[in-house]
Amino acid sequence: MPMRTRVLTLAMGVALLWAGCSGPPQNENVIRVTRNIGGRAGFRLHFDAWKAAFERDNPGWEMELIDLGNAEGAEYYKSRIATNDLPDIVMTWQLANFLADSGNLTPLPDSYYEKFGIPMPAPYKGKRYTTQGGLQIQGIVVNKTMWDDIGITTPPETWDAWFAAFDKLREKGHNPLVYGGREWSAAMPFFYAIASDLYARKQEPGKPSWTIRKDRGEVSFATDPVARQIMEKMIYLVEHYTDKGTMSNGYNEEQRDFYGGKGATWMMGCWMAGDIEPNQVEFDMAYWPAPSLLGRPPIFVQTSGTQSGWAVTTAPTGEKLDKAMAALETFYDPHVYQLFLNGECQFAEAANVPVAGPKSGWPPAQRLIDDMTANLEQYGTTLGYHIALDDMPPPAFHPTLARVMQEILAGNRDIDALLTMLDEDWESARKGA
Repeated sequence: MPMRTRVLTLAMGVALLWAGCSGPPQNENVIRVTRNIGGRAGFRLHFDAWKAAFERDNPGWEMELIDLGNAEGAEYYKSRIATNDLPDIVMTWQLANFLADSGNLTPLPDSYYEKFGIPMPAPYKGKRYTTQGGLQIQGIVVNKTMWDDIGITTPPETWDAWFAAFDKLREKGHNPLVYGGREWSAAMPFFYAIASDLYARKQEPGKPSWTIRKDRGEVSFATDPVARQIMEKMIYLVEHYTDKGTMSNGYNEEQRDFYGGKGATWMMGCWMAGDIEPNQVEFDMAYWPAPSLLGRPPIFVQTSGTQSGWAVTTAPTGEKLDKAMAALETFYDPHVYQLFLNGECQFAEAANVPVAGPKSGWPPAQRLIDDMTANLEQYGTTLGYHIALDDMPPPAFHPTLARVMQEILAGNRDIDALLTMLDEDWESARKGA
């Protein structure tokens, strides 16, 4: 047999042997957990406490962090599924349906939720999978000193009112907006507009959502007049309130600039408040709801209503599966859960766990938490398109929103082409799923 043939035959044999294995060899006494810490100090405090509590209660076992940073989780999970190397516990974000449909999540019993007093999420195809940490909202944080300087102390109600305020901020010498186009955070303004205006604020029984109508072919971004208005606002925002360095910035740069007092406004989720104390931010902030372009009241977007916490995958078996389940229960150790609420600045929903949160010993952070609490009660929330795992856009939709904003930043002003990009990405993602 020629050398080249022998080498090829050997390589094919090794490949077949590898394909029949359960994946790369793993340390049997390690539970691998994904967490999107990146540069977020508050997130790190939570994971370190979670790890310590698990290892305290399970001698001989370790919890290992897989930090996803600011990356978009879908691509990571797809690659790990392809190589049969999915971690034992994963953050699901809005990917629980994708992970469940691909046979990669282990269902949780109702007793898990009942033990900790967690409101049960809507089942997905009859099953529940995730931790459901707390109430998470998304809105807009402002530097009160800068906004007080232009005499605005309550949330603008419309996008045009926000833009008028941005102009006043600039006239006073303030940078109106910190914004990065390089990562997922580029999508935030676009996401707010779609969640607050393209979708109904409350789902009426028997009335299909925009998502369902889109999947039926009854609506499209290209033909929806509200989608067109939203795109016009995003183009205006990019043209007037972003600079040349925006495309090289991401979440960490936005955080650095806002905490450093270099910008008046940041369109970011409530979790940003968890890093105020670790970063020793000294100025006062307020947290305001997203505006509307349809005359609706301002509102916060709730992104924790669907199954979107951590879940145990089907990778661990036997004793390792038992330990993975134990790790998911350790999430609700009071100290661990308190640090989760603090780091994410989420509001407690596990009624049987003795916590008070979120809270902070740093006065500007606590004042922001108090402001969030008051405004949450005043303005309320909408689920936007986070209706249920079987009533949501494709998992790749948020990255698509970011890519469209990147297109605008790169100079694309063709509204029809941008709306068509949304339609094509949606349909491609549905087919790929």
